[in-house]
Amino acid sequence: MPSNQYPLSRSTKILLWAVLPALFIAIGISSPLTAALSVFILAPTFYLLRHDRAQPAEQRTDPETFIWTYILTGTVGTFIVIIIQSALSYLLALVLFQSSTSEYLKEVQRGEDEVANLDAETLATRQRMAGRWQYWAFMLLFAYLAAALPEEALKYYGVAYARRRGRLAHERNYMTLGAAAALGFSTVENIGFLYAAASEGQGLGKLALTLVERVVVGSPMHVMGGLLSGLAASRRDFRGEDLSLVQIIGLPVLIHGAWDFSLFATSALDGNVGWVHPRGKSLVAILGLAVTIQGTLAFVVRKKFISWKVHEKKSK
Repeated sequence: MPSNQYPLSRSTKILLWAVLPALFIAIGISSPLTAALSVFILAPTFYLLRHDRAQPAEQRTDPETFIWTYILTGTVGTFIVIIIQSALSYLLALVLFQSSTSEYLKEVQRGEDEVANLDAETLATRQRMAGRWQYWAFMLLFAYLAAALPEEALKYYGVAYARRRGRLAHERNYMTLGAAAALGFSTVENIGFLYAAASEGQGLGKLALTLVERVVVGSPMHVMGGLLSGLAASRRDFRGEDLSLVQIIGLPVLIHGAWDFSLFATSALDGNVGWVHPRGKSLVAILGLAVTIQGTLAFVVRKKFISWKVHEKKSK
């Protein structure tokens, strides 16, 4: 029986028709603007579902497996990643900044509006802090160890959870579930960014910028990382290739870390500690990096997918 013919369980129906609507209502009460704009954040998820339903019946992903992979990576998975990232960030700061740890953490946590209103002396101090080798080492290690590695591992373990607890009828399901795991994390992350921006009373221009950054740039990168992990995991589980965890998530981690480091490095070159939106030439540089890295990631995903398709045709 194709996996898509299984009926939804009672717990899944409760999740869909009671828990999720209640959460959406709660967000709407707390921040109506966030609830209204969340439609755009959810668009990639709806597209993924539609794309999966367009596949031949035997290749479609079991809806219940899709839903729980998406929900659990977005909730439990995101919570675990936040804990890991917080702990690693603090440990890295202690090792590299030592007695200046509190000073650096204070500057990293400053909002952009607060930075814009700082006096010249404080701005000069931030510029000196941003130029120290310890801060550049922190950015590099944070980008790879605290950001890229836990997030890409989460996408893989989302697929691993689906393989053990869900129903997978076709190796294409691995790619769909890798993307679903990525979107589960990305959706919660994006709603969090949007909620924070709306709570700070930022204008529609800044809210629109947040949406573009998260939906147009952030989500596709997360999804392509999930697709790469799903493709590699399917080669291991369906085709018997001897692939380690490092070989499965290594490339997504490498590209993800490069992107995160480039963001912080550009901000540091502008004299900032932490992330502050670039302007002028720095903005052009960031846009160029975004196009280059997303293009590279898309090229790699396409190349590996074509190779996967060729192997699938030969095996029939």
